[in-house]
Amino acid sequence: MRSWQQLSLVPGNGDVLPGDEYPILTFQLKATSGLMDISMLMSKAEYARHRGVSRQTVYDWVEKGEVVLSGTKIDVDATERQQQQHLSPKNEAQTTAPSLWPHRTRELTWSECWKEIKSGDGKFSAPDNVDGLLEAVSAAADELGYDVEFLEEGGIFLDTQDAEFYFQRYELKENAEQLLLTLRRELFYTATECPDEIADWSPEGIKALSLWRK
Repeated sequence: MRSWQQLSLVPGNGDVLPGDEYPILTFQLKATSGLMDISMLMSKAEYARHRGVSRQTVYDWVEKGEVVLSGTKIDVDATERQQQQHLSPKNEAQTTAPSLWPHRTRELTWSECWKEIKSGDGKFSAPDNVDGLLEAVSAAADELGYDVEFLEEGGIFLDTQDAEFYFQRYELKENAEQLLLTLRRELFYTATECPDEIADWSPEGIKALSLWRK
């Protein structure tokens, strides 16, 4: 029979004060036939950074059963063993590069982030120039790990890795508003399905996802 025990390790010198926040590394100890194995567990946001993909991609992997879960966390070693069986050399090179997002300085659950985005609705005017619009669209898409390209005559292309969208019916500002609504629907879906999942967010991205003042 196997027994499991979870440990949370907090880096530092041991002087942890109430209210202090530290990154927590969670490990799972497995006792099997007198031997002790250790598996690293990551939240979905941490695993997205580890794999260099968007958080939404990781949620899709979870839904498709392509990662191994231990409770609500991802068992990294077990997942990598499972994926190695189906991973081609080309894909391996693409998915093992780490990605750092230093601009994401806010740690919020998905539901907290959605509430903060909603609270910003109507507080900010739309950018009044093309460069400002392009920057706002890029920040909003980047917050969900999506790619955008700007097309001729104010068109915008959005790649969510699962679907592609073209916004070309209107002028740049109106196309940007339609893209923003699409991003918000994606975020709202995840906030509804995984409200308590913690992730890292950027203040600029949160602002960019709020609806502009009419």
